[in-house]
Amino acid sequence: MTSTHAMRINRDSFGAVRVIHPTLRLFPLVLAVLFLAGCFGGPRLTEPRFLSSPYEDAQLWAVVPFANESGSLHVDPYEIADAMAAEIQHVDGLVTLPVNRTIAAMRELDLPAVSTPGEAMQVMNLLGVDGLLVGTVTAYDPYRPMTLGIAIELHQRDRETVYRRLDTRDLTRSRTGSFAPGSLQDANPVAQAAGVYEAANHRTLSRLKDYASGRSVPDGAFGKDIYQVRMDLYAQFVSYQLLQDLLQREHLRLVSIVPESQPR
Repeated sequence: MTSTHAMRINRDSFGAVRVIHPTLRLFPLVLAVLFLAGCFGGPRLTEPRFLSSPYEDAQLWAVVPFANESGSLHVDPYEIADAMAAEIQHVDGLVTLPVNRTIAAMRELDLPAVSTPGEAMQVMNLLGVDGLLVGTVTAYDPYRPMTLGIAIELHQRDRETVYRRLDTRDLTRSRTGSFAPGSLQDANPVAQAAGVYEAANHRTLSRLKDYASGRSVPDGAFGKDIYQVRMDLYAQFVSYQLLQDLLQREHLRLVSIVPESQPR
């Protein structure tokens, strides 16, 4: 009798009797609480850590399609170069051209690859960029646990030559190691970085976890593990690690060439 009186009895417009239990009246409130818990109490993105340029002024870089020395036939040199270009674009103070622009310039110069400072100078002159990143894939395994090894080197020009009128003689120069005086830095490449990143390595996995925070949906189908499933995303992670090393080396180089202040 108690439970019967606790129920609310209504009749609809057709005269049918509807019995509403008191707990059902709380159902919309329960849904609202669950929704808010999912929005504020569930997995949340964290602020990703981005890299910063060591240069005083913004610089424009370009990336050459990577060479393949891994022995694997599965390597897509354009995909790896695109991953590197995407990471450069996230560096504060750096801007990168699309890899397709670099490929078009190399075709115009009839360069199947960039293997000497002279060839790097030709591409940079044609594109009007401050730096050119040349890379090689040294290890590649697209299956879990994935492995990717990359070596990169950075070629640069003096900023005075970047906006100088293009000398057509540079474009017709013989493809050797020679280059016009002053067009390139005194020593090219100015910085290098290399590494092999195996997803089975605990140190690599720790770095990958930090990198994926803020760059993946935590409650997605794969969550942070998406970077261990797709090689294009894993290549972005490896590119980030190598860029971090490269920019640190550039910072040390720039600090070492700044003349010390003369004692008064």
